[in-house]
Amino acid sequence: MIKHKISLVLLICLFSIAGYSQNSGLNKIDYQKSLSAHLELVKTLESQMKLIPQSTFSTLDKTHRAGDFYMSIYETTNEAYNAFLKDLENYKLNDLVSEFKIDNSQWKKLSEAYETASKFYDTDTKYSQYPVVNITKEGAEAFCIWLTRLYAVYDQAKYPGAEFRLPTESEWLVAAAGGSKNAIYPWDGKFLTDKKGEYRANFRVAGEENIRLNPETGNVEILDDNVVYSTTLQPTKCHEPNNYGLYQMAGNAAELTVDGNVKGGSWHSFGHYMQIGAEQELNIGNLPNPFTGFRLVLITK
Repeated sequence: MIKHKISLVLLICLFSIAGYSQNSGLNKIDYQKSLSAHLELVKTLESQMKLIPQSTFSTLDKTHRAGDFYMSIYETTNEAYNAFLKDLENYKLNDLVSEFKIDNSQWKKLSEAYETASKFYDTDTKYSQYPVVNITKEGAEAFCIWLTRLYAVYDQAKYPGAEFRLPTESEWLVAAAGGSKNAIYPWDGKFLTDKKGEYRANFRVAGEENIRLNPETGNVEILDDNVVYSTTLQPTKCHEPNNYGLYQMAGNAAELTVDGNVKGGSWHSFGHYMQIGAEQELNIGNLPNPFTGFRLVLITK
């Protein structure tokens, strides 16, 4: 028992040291000076926060309660995350740059077909308003700390003293539901398509011609080799927003939560994972990967 307690204490200490190391590096930034370089970004991100009022959302095993927080209407973009990395580079925080960089090698691990994406997706200006992916949870959290500190020295802040962070799972679910306690998808209705037959999210479309019954197992299977990808990632402002005005709460980039769960499904996910309450997809939480990004929450004080 004593040995177990000592091991637990050592583990806590190691996590504390890692957190201190990250924060001590970010402490070296002159945020007042950095604000002048990133003022337009700060103003833009502030303007994109939407109030999520108190509500509930029920999954099969739990009723989630959250509200009275602000959430970004868009997924965090390449442009925003690259501004963070540039600031780290400017202050020669090379260890943090290495730790929080965008890992483009993940594209080629997915498929050689994405070699072009591995070279240009995060740096080409035509993808600046696309969601950042191939990052770690620690990188997303460090971005939130950096943005919070920039915002703290912004003397015209609309929400003085506010904190930016990842959403909790309950916050994400309530926000995705758009005020409906039992919604299936972030949009109204029970279908993946609208009245015109157009898909309402960016996801992996199998097509009925690729679905068959395996006579040996009796299971319904998708002929994965025949699946046509409608796209890879799309701009963060795409498809119709939900009732809270939030875009891409299903599909496109799956989204990290502070709890460590990944919600919403991605461009590479099948339609089932567009459901708000869907279980976490296998391997999508193994970061970094080309499927998962994050969205900001703002908490006022």
